[in-house]
This record gives sequence, C-alpha cells and structure tokens, in this order.
Amino acid sequence: MFSVSQAARRLGVCTKTIRRWDTQGLIHCLRTPGNRRRIPLIELNRLLGLFHREILEHPDKKRCAVYARVSGHRQKTDGDLDRQLKTLTSHCKSHFKTRPLVFTDIGSGLNMKRRGLRRLIALAQKGVIDTVFITHRDRLARFGVDLLQRILEDYEVKLVILMEEDRTPQEELVTDMMALIASFSGRVYGLRGAALKREATHSSH
Repeated sequence: MFSVSQAARRLGVCTKTIRRWDTQGLIHCLRTPGNRRRIPLIELNRLLGLFHREILEHPDKKRCAVYARVSGHRQKTDGDLDRQLKTLTSHCKSHFKTRPLVFTDIGSGLNMKRRGLRRLIALAQKGVIDTVFITHRDRLARFGVDLLQRILEDYEVKLVILMEEDRTPQEELVTDMMALIASFSGRVYGLRGAALKREATHSSH
C-alpha cells in the first residue's frame, strides 16, 4: 500500500492529481480507519502501464525518466527510495516542466537483470526517452556504469547524475570491495536461510 504522496512521486504527478483522479473514479483508492487514502501496488502498476502505453503511442514526444534503487526492503521501509524519487522528480520537473517516467528497483546493484533497469533500457531503445536522472552513480549499478552510459548514448539518451562524488582511486577500490563483500554475504545468508527452511519442512513431515 502506498500513501498519496508516495504514489504521486512514483507516478511523477502531484498529490492533488491523485486526489482528483480518486474523486473522478479514475483510480482505485482504499481508505484507512482514519479516512486516509491508500493506493494498492496493483493499481499503481496499472497506472504506470497506462503511462508507458501513452508514451509508446506517441513516440514523437520524448520524455525524461528517473531511476531509483535501494538494495533491500529495509532501505525502502526507511524511506530511502521515496527520498530518491522526490529529489529526482522535482529536478526533472524543474528542468523539463513535464511528468517523468519513473523506474525503480529493490535489489543489488550487481544484478544487471533488474526489472526496472530492463524496462528503462527497453524504452530508451524504442526512442521515447531523451534524458535519465539518477541521484548517485551506484544507484544505477555497482559496476559497469560507464558501459550503461555508453549504451544509453547510443540510443541518444543523456544520463544525468545529480550527485557525483569525487573519489580517489583508493576510495573507489574500497567502495567496490565493500559492495562485493555485501553482495557475497547476502548470497550466503540467503542460501543458509533456504537450507534451514528445507530442513524445517522435512522435519515437520
């Protein structure tokens, strides 16, 4: 479930638009005991799908896009994903005066098969995006950002990193090593958890 402000940031619209859509019956909102609107994930995905179809049906109208990523659900719960989206959509609107396409992922930056990233590249390939905004370089990927940037440039898409960090080679090496260790640890814990779950299932039988 998403609040009105969270849904608005993901859709790239203002909160008044969400409330107007609800009044007009264009979006399905649930109500909390305190009478606050909540938008289900399935409804948010439906609207995102409509936006993307609209873009594909009008390929002459190129749009800017924003991409945000967090490594795990804890970061999402802490609000990191929403903070990224708020910064990105505000920047896009101030420069392009338009609603951006929004792409998000929850997963490791080492995983290049992320759904949001793949959708972003697919639309860039179709020629409906001209600019992509990210907050930090590692939000797009832990490694291979230069390659992804070159791919986007081949599709005539400009990558804009809002908060570039000036790091020494030693600092970059340490950051890369920490990312690898974190990813490896996550895989190990995941395998261990799966093994314990299998053992519990077998013992119950």
